[in-house]
Amino acid sequence: MLLRLLIANLKMIARDRQALFWALVFPLIFVVVFGLFRLDQPPTLHIGIVDHAQDSLSRALVQNLGQIGTFDTKEWEDEAKARQDVKDGKLDYLLIFPEGMAARMTESPPATITLVYDRTIITSAAVVAAIQRFLDQVNMNLAHAPSLLALDEQGVQSRQLSYFDFLLPGFVGMGVMTFSIIGVASTMALYREKKILRRILATPLPVRTFFAAHVLAQLFLSLAQAAIILAAGILLFGGTVVGNYLYIALLVLLGNLAFLNLGFLVGAIAKTVNAANGLGNAVTVPMMFFSGVFFPTEELPKVLAVAVRYLPLSPMLKALRGVALEARPFWDFPQELAILGAWIVVTSFLAARFFHFDR
Repeated sequence: MLLRLLIANLKMIARDRQALFWALVFPLIFVVVFGLFRLDQPPTLHIGIVDHAQDSLSRALVQNLGQIGTFDTKEWEDEAKARQDVKDGKLDYLLIFPEGMAARMTESPPATITLVYDRTIITSAAVVAAIQRFLDQVNMNLAHAPSLLALDEQGVQSRQLSYFDFLLPGFVGMGVMTFSIIGVASTMALYREKKILRRILATPLPVRTFFAAHVLAQLFLSLAQAAIILAAGILLFGGTVVGNYLYIALLVLLGNLAFLNLGFLVGAIAKTVNAANGLGNAVTVPMMFFSGVFFPTEELPKVLAVAVRYLPLSPMLKALRGVALEARPFWDFPQELAILGAWIVVTSFLAARFFHFDR
């Protein structure tokens, strides 16, 4: 009987378009968006140059600026037009070399180079500092100043991980969380609205068998969901997973148990499907942003960073990333496993206490 109920639950989930959206489409949207935008690569900065000097020094500066990887330099003849393009947002930065720059350096230093830029650009301060460092180095070279400090570079080849690699386990945890909480809550609310739960009480079907089949179906789908998200990230966008896939699957199942209990709790509180969806989003969205799906939790204010460690998604993501990106075994995360276990125990008790078939 349990097997037949499991198959029936899987068929119902497959026919539920809303459930499939939260299970597959919603997390895949994030995979595609963040896969297309390579946020770990520095942006190209468009720098216009008006060279009034046209001497050996200015030509050397133009050439050296063009060799900086993140700078896209272009020379302009019309200074007024270049300044207007900066004001109109068509040009990021404009460097203006004065006439007789080399002569001014020897006769009445310093020769002033003008930088025109839009202060509203978030990265403008960093760019100004980079150009200033470039000019400082040029000044030292022209003055033949001796190098008093030197850097001995001893680079090693390590595993190269991108920002997308960091995100991919986060999308797995996010997908499992949203579907488990919102999917289960809306399903239970729908069953209550249509009096299906009361009808089950009138049948010989044991209540524990009904719940066991539903939970097993959700666990099975969570594994399929995680596999699809990882496959999409790896095959379509070159994501990196170096850990043991069995350990990843165990962590997905463990986290899913905690989220399923939260889904049953939300379903017990909400009286309608719309209320279940709204309350489910109220639970999942804060965890999505504060538990480290998109950014490391260490970047949060200290008090908040400590608090979010104890949300169920945070320890799941930390263990997932350790396993997937560092090839560590899941038992290397005893604190995270203990937090997830505590959530499972507490939410199981609360779900059993507050969930009722007859209301």
